Amino acid sequence: MCSPEVARVVRERIEREGRPQVSRRNFLKLGGLTAAGLAVASVGLPPRRAAAQGMAEVVDLSHIFSVNPPTYTPGQVPTRKDQVTVAANGFYIQEWTFPEHTGTHMDIPAHFIADGETVDNYPAAALVSPVIVVDISKKAETDDDAMLEVADLEAWEAANGEIPAGAVVAMYSGWESRWAEPDTFRNADADGVQHYPGFSGEAAKFLVEERDIHGIAVDTLSLDIGASATFDVHYTILGAGKYGLENIANLGTLIGKPATMVVGVPRWEKGSGGPCRVLAMV
Repeated sequence: MCSPEVARVVRERIEREGRPQVSRRNFLKLGGLTAAGLAVASVGLPPRRAAAQGMAEVVDLSHIFSVNPPTYTPGQVPTRKDQVTVAANGFYIQEWTFPEHTGTHMDIPAHFIADGETVDNYPAAALVSPVIVVDISKKAETDDDAMLEVADLEAWEAANGEIPAGAVVAMYSGWESRWAEPDTFRNADADGVQHYPGFSGEAAKFLVEERDIHGIAVDTLSLDIGASATFDVHYTILGAGKYGLENIANLGTLIGKPATMVVGVPRWEKGSGGPCRVLAMV
C-alpha cells in the first residue's frame, strides 16, 4: 500500500480536503484503554458488546513490540525507521527489521523439526483454544530455574478437572515483571548461561502423550528453562506438531478463569513462527 499511485491519490485528496482527523469520540469507540502505568495492555470491551459476545473482557497477552525487547540472543534486537510520514507524504508507514522469534511470539514445528509444518500451512483451527494457566510463581521466587512439572499439572487437574481437549497450557512464573529490563529478563550468569523458568521435559511429554493439547505458553524467553542445553521441551512439543508461545504477558489475570485464547500470527511463507498478538476472551 505504498505505491506511487497511492501517494498521488492521497496527496490530491489532502489538497482538496485537508488532512483527515480522528475524532476523540470515534477513537474511544475502539475499546477500553489500559490503566495508567501498565507496561502491557488489557483491553476491555464495552459492557453491551461484551454481553452480546458472551464474554466479560478481552485480555491482551502480548507485550508491546519495540526496538529494545529482551531477546534470546544478546544484541539481536529489531530496528525501525519511518518509510513515509503523514507530514511529508500524506500517510504513515514504518519499516521494521527483526528475527521471527522476537517479542511475544510463536514457535511452529519447523522451528526445530526438519520438514516440520510452517506457519503458512499451520491449521487455523489450532490458533483458537481454551487456555489454562498453571501458576508456579511461588517456586520461581526462590529458584530462577524453576520448572513446571507433571506434579503441577496433576495438582491443577485435581482442583479443576482434566485439561480440556485442544487447550493451550500456559506457565505463569511472574517473570514478566522483569520485561522492562532486558538483561534482568535474560538473567545470564558470568558464563552466559541464561536462568529463567520453563516446562520440564517430562511435563511436555505428559501433555503430548496423555492429553490432547494445541500447544503450551510461557512468560519467559523459552519453553525450556533458560539453562537448558538440550531443548527437550521444544523437541517434544514441536515434534508432536504442536506450537509454543513465548514471552506471554498478563497470564496472572487469567488464573482460575475460563478463557479462550486467540493467536494472531502472520501467515508468511515458510515461517518458523513469528511475533503474535495473543488475546484471551474471558
